[in-house]
Amino acid sequence: MSDALRFSKNLIIFTIAYNLVEGIFALYFGIGENSTTLLSFGLDSFIEIYASIIALLGLSNTSKISQQFAEKLIAYSFLVLVFFIIFKSSYDLLNSYKPEPSFYGILIALVSIFVEGPLSYKKLQIGKASNNSVIIAEAKETLFCLNLSVLVIVGVGVNYYTDLWYFDPIAALLMIPWLLYEFSQHK
Repeated sequence: MSDALRFSKNLIIFTIAYNLVEGIFALYFGIGENSTTLLSFGLDSFIEIYASIIALLGLSNTSKISQQFAEKLIAYSFLVLVFFIIFKSSYDLLNSYKPEPSFYGILIALVSIFVEGPLSYKKLQIGKASNNSVIIAEAKETLFCLNLSVLVIVGVGVNYYTDLWYFDPIAALLMIPWLLYEFSQHK
């Protein structure tokens, strides 16, 4: 096994551990404060864990999962989040189901930016250098989580500072074009 492949596997294992902690906190505060963006963020953390596990299987010499099949499994994980966001955001907006302001949601998103930014960059760099589509797809899931962090800060932050509650579900809806683009690139 090459050093780059070993290093990428270690980065993916770190991604799993980090996202487990991030996902638990994001879901806890998302449920407690009815924040669509925080709930989507928490769900994306678990989708990222799924993508990371699939990537590890796709990179394994003993796995029966081909790299192409692993990449497709990761791609379809993006669709799961699209359906959740459409359902939850629509429900909240149509029923004026208001989220509570969340300081901790902003804090979780800020930590995510500082962790997942360098992590996604390094995985993308390794994936492109080794021309490995599985590492690239998994890195893009991490990159999406980074971008999602910015949307969480916008949606949750505007609600926190101005009490304009509808920014929360609208920020979640803004995630959909990127999710669909990533799905189309890897299906």
